[in-house]
Amino acid sequence: MSIPVTDLLPIALMRKHLRVDHEDDDDLIELYAESALAWALWYCDNPALRLVTDFPASFKSALLLLLGSSYAAREAVVIGTISSELPMGVESLLWASRNWRGSVDPAPEELP
Repeated sequence: MSIPVTDLLPIALMRKHLRVDHEDDDDLIELYAESALAWALWYCDNPALRLVTDFPASFKSALLLLLGSSYAAREAVVIGTISSELPMGVESLLWASRNWRGSVDPAPEELP
């Protein structure tokens, strides 16, 4: 994957989602966003996701949810809280971007 996460989600948008009004954590935010992108691409396993224009808004929204989770819970263990998955969470948002056929349709220029 050669698309930088900041091409999909500008750092200003990531800060806005996290409600961060300073630039001090930008390197950390980008690291979490890169991790979210890598996981989402693995989960979708869709070779059709190559260009920035190939990524729907639902995919980008899922990245923001993953980023928010990583930024809010920075440790491997959280003590003293109860959590549950949101009904329209990450997996629901990525559902339409998943590769269900096991291969991608040939691009129009590749057709005979």
